[in-house]
Amino acid sequence: MIEAVAVQAPETADPAYAAAVQARQAGRTTEAIAAFDLLAKQRPKDPDVWLNLGLSRMAAQRYAEADRAFETTLALAPDYRDARIAYARSALFAGRPELARRRLAPLLATVPDDAEAKGLSQQIAATLAMPGEPTWRLDLAYARSELTKDLGHWSSATAALSKRIDPDTTLGGSIEHTERFGISDTYVEALAARRFSPRLDGFVAVGGAPNADYRPELSIRAGGSVGLLTEGDRRVRLGLDAVWSRYAVGEVKSLQPYLTLAAGPVSLTARSINTEDERGKHQSGYTLNGEWSATERLRLRLGYADAPESADGATVPVEAVSGGIAYDLTPRWTLQVVGAHEKRTAYDRDEFGVAVTRRF
Repeated sequence: MIEAVAVQAPETADPAYAAAVQARQAGRTTEAIAAFDLLAKQRPKDPDVWLNLGLSRMAAQRYAEADRAFETTLALAPDYRDARIAYARSALFAGRPELARRRLAPLLATVPDDAEAKGLSQQIAATLAMPGEPTWRLDLAYARSELTKDLGHWSSATAALSKRIDPDTTLGGSIEHTERFGISDTYVEALAARRFSPRLDGFVAVGGAPNADYRPELSIRAGGSVGLLTEGDRRVRLGLDAVWSRYAVGEVKSLQPYLTLAAGPVSLTARSINTEDERGKHQSGYTLNGEWSATERLRLRLGYADAPESADGATVPVEAVSGGIAYDLTPRWTLQVVGAHEKRTAYDRDEFGVAVTRRF
């Protein structure tokens, strides 16, 4: 299927390029990816190199990375027919036929009689006629913490359910039951998220814990982000989250601007935490979170925080390191294992948690 995409090889292809194309066509995918990665650094303005890199990644079922290569190709050569078809085919192979239809639409609008594009369009339509993409998502999580100084343990159990009501809008809700120092609270939240364009998104959430002891009686969260660089292997996103919470002891407000930098399978998010605590005093800090998509299924995460946290009826400084693994058992099942170590003024805390995600 992938070989159906014709590649417009440069007329004066050098031996390295020719060898890389031969490796891709022979099915030596790992070799081809490495070769085209190197060529893309040497010839960053060559759309044929980026197209072949995307095709090689698609053959390895690394669809997100393939998409970034195709996006670079189309940024360099917007009318590149083969890149447009490959870009649509990548979405179809990734199990996203509606996205594939949208990606193919510009080509069909300009060249409606293109035989290959029409054939791909029919394949997309047939896929859409079958049971559709998952629109529901269920997340179940449990975590347990051990505290120093013989203070016992904390625990939390969370269930969250969301539905994508259209390709750009998601509605959901969650319930979390926590126990700390022998006292329990149950926090309930409703959330709405919207992608307004490929560059702009936002969300709003409202929640609270009835008869709260240490969780917020009422909390409102809102935020959004804008993609400053969204094409190619390098991405930059700038965002801002705001939180207002009413606790039994007073109100807490927080503004959290953040910046996400990504290159290929690696991303880093730096977030500034600016809090007005329940006493009206300003506290600040930051968090750093990194993720590496080691394979199409496996993601590794590391985090560091030195920031205020509102818990147990008071806002206190917390220093923490965390790590986790997420693995897609199937396209619809994901398992996560996380751990964290926190240093607080009164005690330290070690947490271990597991989470399961089901899409249907």
